[in-house]
Amino acid sequence: MADAKNFTNMRSLMLGLARAMNLVSPEVERHHEQAAYLSLFVARQMGLPEDQVVLALYSALLHDIGSIMTEAPQTVAEIESNIHEVAREGSRMLRDLPGFADISSVIAYSECSWTDTVACGIAEGQTCERLGRIASIVHLSDVVSLMVGSSRPDEGPDSLRVLNRAKDIRKAVEACRGTEFCPEVVDAFLEVSAAEYVWMDLAHNPGFLTYFTGDIAPVSLQDALRLTGFMSRIIDSRSPFTAMHSAGVAASAHQLALLCGLDEECAMQVAIAGNLHDVGKLAVPREILEKPGKLTEAEFNIVKEHPYYTSLVLLNIDGFEDIRHWACNHHEKLNGHGYPFRYGPDDLDQGDRIMAVADVFSAITEVRPYRDGMDREQAARVLNDDAKAGAICPDTVALLMENYDRVDAARDQASRAAGKRYFESLA
Repeated sequence: MADAKNFTNMRSLMLGLARAMNLVSPEVERHHEQAAYLSLFVARQMGLPEDQVVLALYSALLHDIGSIMTEAPQTVAEIESNIHEVAREGSRMLRDLPGFADISSVIAYSECSWTDTVACGIAEGQTCERLGRIASIVHLSDVVSLMVGSSRPDEGPDSLRVLNRAKDIRKAVEACRGTEFCPEVVDAFLEVSAAEYVWMDLAHNPGFLTYFTGDIAPVSLQDALRLTGFMSRIIDSRSPFTAMHSAGVAASAHQLALLCGLDEECAMQVAIAGNLHDVGKLAVPREILEKPGKLTEAEFNIVKEHPYYTSLVLLNIDGFEDIRHWACNHHEKLNGHGYPFRYGPDDLDQGDRIMAVADVFSAITEVRPYRDGMDREQAARVLNDDAKAGAICPDTVALLMENYDRVDAARDQASRAAGKRYFESLA
């Protein structure tokens, strides 16, 4: 049995969240990694306490998270052209999330010049000075990452290779000392960037975790459930067609797990799988998600990729071994004709079977912009037909129908709350 108080750790969850962000726009991936890498090195060079080093690292990794809420996947250049709105949205998204208040504050000011930061009073007072200084670390790292771009040390003309541009980038940053960037941050950057390998890493391998050996903050099972609930809101908020789906699946799966006799801790893990089962849909273009008519074969093949991407996002998150399995198998079928792994009954455990039923049940009963949800009789017909066809577990379907009011009430309450949050975010 997993330790509910030390179920996973913040580093694992942050990496999962970063991988999820990368699905929206793969071009952004290297930019976030570069900014996080450089922020880590600069913060360490400044001799900051480890908690502030971690804050700089995580803030840089998530500094463009607000771009997920935009109408379509964006390039780094498009994000930067609207960077203040992206920063405000990212800060708002994280503000009320337990343990993310400081990250929210850093992101809010990460696109401000040092002159503006000082003028706003953010750099005054012990707490504000700490956050203002870290915001300047992230800002400098963001700018340097943009200047480095995606060039690799073994590609392009000599003039574009990163070591041949490093001197000019260092001069440009130094010229902004005390205006665009905090002087102390610039001095630390100039120290660390004197080493050639830092530039090679930035251009070729910004794997910042190789250098991150600080304490790994434990995350309880309850906090993991809350944090993944936040991730589910990111997943669903990209489209009104799915604005409440993950919340409904998580609530339905939680109730079904309890009804199947699983203990509360295991049922909470099933609910986490429900929160994250569609995270791979961040890689699916919005026009496909919202297409009113039947998908073409090519479009459906793109949709069929999403459970695989869910598996990749959850890979290597400590404590999520079962959760990953349940989350990425929600489109598998007992008859072996599901996707993408084509598993059969011997491969699908009770958690997998619960997730598959919860996904279908929530999808057909929730209200969507183009239709009302099915009533009990209609839902029973669909679920029983799927069970008879060998797609989903008949025992789980029977249990759901025997306890329909309980499961549907939990789904409805969670879906309504998610829908309310979604429409409030549009205001």
